[in-house]
Amino acid sequence: MRRLEELLAARTRIAEAYTERLDGLVQVPGVDHGDRHGWQAYVVQLDRRDEALASLRGQGIEAQIGTYALHRLSAYADQGPFPGADRAFERALALPFSATTTEEQVDRVCQGLTRYVSE
Repeated sequence: MRRLEELLAARTRIAEAYTERLDGLVQVPGVDHGDRHGWQAYVVQLDRRDEALASLRGQGIEAQIGTYALHRLSAYADQGPFPGADRAFERALALPFSATTTEEQVDRVCQGLTRYVSE
């Protein structure tokens, strides 16, 4: 708890750096006015997420699937269709993100994603 404000500030700084560079290129996460985000992850949304993921990994950038649709797991498969969850799952890409991420690392990720989107 002693470092909470410091860690939140660092994560906010990294999130803002990603947003500044990627807004308009992909759908970036946002925070409602007056709310405070904990920034566990930085998840963007874009079409052809799997291709973007492969492209980033091919450039040595460790991105991940950004979210999962629970109804696609066998334990929940009979719960019905959830098209909104499907759409979010198919488009969500988690970018490398931690309190120790540097500006140079953010630049590299953003350049890699820009390169992919511009293809």
